[in-house]
Amino acid sequence: MLIKLFKLIAKTFFREITVKGLENLSKSDPAIFTPNHPNALLDPLFLYFLSPQYKIRFVAKAPLFKISFLGWIMHRIGVIPVVRKFEAEGKVDYKVFFSSCVDTLAAGESIVIFPEGVSLPQPHMSPLKTGVARLFFLATERDLAIQIVPVGLNYEHGSIFRSSVVVSIAPPLDTDDLTEKYKTFPQAAVRDLTDRISQVLQEHVFQSENARDRELMLLLEQIYSVGKNDNSWRERFERLRQFEIGLKSLSTSHSSEIERLRQMLLKYMKISKTIQISKSMPKGNACYSPKRFLMAISGFPIAGLGWLLTIIPYQLCNLFVKYIKQYDASDAATYKVVYSLFLFPVTFFLETLFVHLWLGWLASLTFAIGIIPISYFTLYYLEWVDEGGWGIPNFSMKLRKNMLDRGAKQLENERSSIIELVSELAGWLEQNPKKMG
Repeated sequence: MLIKLFKLIAKTFFREITVKGLENLSKSDPAIFTPNHPNALLDPLFLYFLSPQYKIRFVAKAPLFKISFLGWIMHRIGVIPVVRKFEAEGKVDYKVFFSSCVDTLAAGESIVIFPEGVSLPQPHMSPLKTGVARLFFLATERDLAIQIVPVGLNYEHGSIFRSSVVVSIAPPLDTDDLTEKYKTFPQAAVRDLTDRISQVLQEHVFQSENARDRELMLLLEQIYSVGKNDNSWRERFERLRQFEIGLKSLSTSHSSEIERLRQMLLKYMKISKTIQISKSMPKGNACYSPKRFLMAISGFPIAGLGWLLTIIPYQLCNLFVKYIKQYDASDAATYKVVYSLFLFPVTFFLETLFVHLWLGWLASLTFAIGIIPISYFTLYYLEWVDEGGWGIPNFSMKLRKNMLDRGAKQLENERSSIIELVSELAGWLEQNPKKMG
């Protein structure tokens, strides 16, 4: 029941959840899953979207168990606590922890360990700890057939409601050579396996050196893909990975061109903000569609009611996250979910109580049954309208475009220059394929 709730929470908070690489998962052997850790307590939710044959148990830092409600949930789903060295008062003995993990694997259950050891608000991975490698070799000493499966978690905008996620599952690591090496050189084998996990995991995670470069790459991808039909986050993620690999390959040989590209993107961004045009492409459909217009009109009363019923907890949640700053930026989405789990039920209860006092028990019962589906209808209705418009000519957008025609033309010129430079760099990489990666 809790797992279904976790999946529902994830699907509600994120618009698009794509899991790629399910074919890499084994049908039998238990696994140690090693995801990157960019988004605090939300990251574990997406491991539940793996194939159902895995009974998953997580490893989590011990202080989380002291949070009453969260600790109760973690006990219920069998989370294994670990005391991190920098949180301990004295020396830490990990024998009990590793023994518990090995027993879990021996029972046919799989374990999720975030090998970075900490969730940080940064656009790149932190160096991995050696705990996964040590656990793996301890399991092999008991003749357990265990796989290590890196999993890349890639958020478009991790703390923004209705953003998107790609869960990229790597093939299980080949560890045969290291298993033999461990018998003679255990410490070297642990280091080599940790490096191998890191290398494979990085191949499944979109990264950048800093937050500015990440935003510029997102902008570059948007500019370069204007007019393409494949605008899902999965397709965009694949393009971003190619940009990441290409820019990294060119950082030395074409450093001046890469810096020029950065400056062009910054200029493009500045012009966009100045004339208030988002990535040169206006939202909404300016074409006339009677069918779409009738659908929009017929759904508006229900969506309007849903908006009125949910706007208060939604805004309160944003205010709490904005003004209560006792957490890292990487925790923002987690706190939005936690506050939502409290604010929305309380608000719905109070609204139901008000309906009961005003119209009686039958009306309140009807309201209580309908509030959840109405809320979800409102969510998807607003997204549907935002993506495709109302089906009527968008005269206000046309007028706005006419007023900003000079700025829009300047943006288009910048976009053409950016695409031309990117095409030149891509052509060089095609002629020098050995430079890739």
